[in-house]
This record gives sequence, C-alpha cells and structure tokens, in this order.
Amino acid sequence: MPQLIAMIIVVVGAMIYMFQTFGGTGDKVEGIAQKTSIVTEINNIKNGLQLAMRGGDITATTPNTLAGLAGLAYFADQMNTEIRNNAGTVAFTATANINQNANTYSAISFGGESNPALFLSYIAPAAVGDKPAIRVQIAQNGALWANRAFLESQLSNDLSAIAAIDRTTINGDRVAIVDNEVPAANRPATVNVGNNVTNNGVGTATTTLDDGVFTVYFKDITGVTAN
Repeated sequence: MPQLIAMIIVVVGAMIYMFQTFGGTGDKVEGIAQKTSIVTEINNIKNGLQLAMRGGDITATTPNTLAGLAGLAYFADQMNTEIRNNAGTVAFTATANINQNANTYSAISFGGESNPALFLSYIAPAAVGDKPAIRVQIAQNGALWANRAFLESQLSNDLSAIAAIDRTTINGDRVAIVDNEVPAANRPATVNVGNNVTNNGVGTATTTLDDGVFTVYFKDITGVTAN
C-alpha cells in the first residue's frame, strides 16, 4: 500500500509539472514527437552532406548547392525529388519564406514544399577548414511556429553533445568553430563548455535564442579541404 501511494504521488506530481511547464500532457507529448522528427530530418541532410564530402562534391573550392547535391542523388529519393529543382534566392531572416531556395529543404515530415513548417538550409564552407553546416528555421505561422522557443531549446540541448550550436544566428552567416564549439557570444547565457575553449565564457541571452532559428555544426563532420 505505501508503494502504491508513493507511485500515485509521483504520477500526479509529474502531471502537474507537465501542465505547468508545457500547458498539458498533450502538448508535452506533441513537442517530443515534433522534436524527434526534426532530429531525423536534420540527420537526413547531414548524411547526404557527408556522402557529398566523401564524393568530392563539397570542398573549399566546390561547395555546390543543396539543389545541386540533390541532383547528384546524395539524399533519399523523395528528398532528392523535392530539392533538386529549387532555385530561389530569398535572403535568410528569422521569418523569411525560404521555401524552394536553392540551399533549402522544406522538410517532408512537416508539410514539404506545399505547406512548409520547417526549413533546413545548407550553409556551404567558405574556406579550407570550414565545416558544412545546417541552418534550422521553423517557418513562420507553420505547424511548428507556436512551439518554436521550446523546440529550439530542446533541440539545442539534445544535440549539444554531438554538435556545436549557434543559437544567435539569424541570416545564416558562419561563425568560427574553436575546439569544436561556437564562440561564447553565440551560445545561450546558461551554457559554459569548459576551460579548453578559446574565449571561454557564456553568451548573452537575447530574443534570438527563442526565434526558432539556429545553426548546427556537427562535431563528426570535418572541415573541408582545398581539393
């Protein structure tokens, strides 16, 4: 009996926490499901970029575009079909509609190009040593828009062990990666990655941390070479 009472207390406490923090159990479950699908879509792009690097189609002198890489069939068939004819050039902002941009994939798991809710863009290397990066943007007024702050925070935390995350990014500009981390100013105020990082410290929290836009630099993707 005492064990049953203790279990009831734990379950009720957890339910109260979820309602207070996420607006209800349904919202929590939905947020976790969305987060899992977003990670899958990011990894789909990552895998294609790694294959393109091995194939010699991403270097410091030949960065290619996401549409060009899709034309070379580096992604899953359905993704290649959706991406390879993209030719748009809309400039990146926190809320720009970059659907069908040449370097952007409108995630099929979240509406695709017909009703986009998630944009994943390829940030090409600009010099020897640069990593190909993936810019994540939750589309304005799409199915994920209302949950953007929660998703950005959760995804950044989940990916932090395997990637350097620039949460202050807006326009897709690259940042210098030092010891596999982004500079202090590009991290949330609560993040301190250790004394081994140049300019170690904590960044300043700004509204850009909750805009649903961040750039991922995977630690197991090496910098590009000159050839």
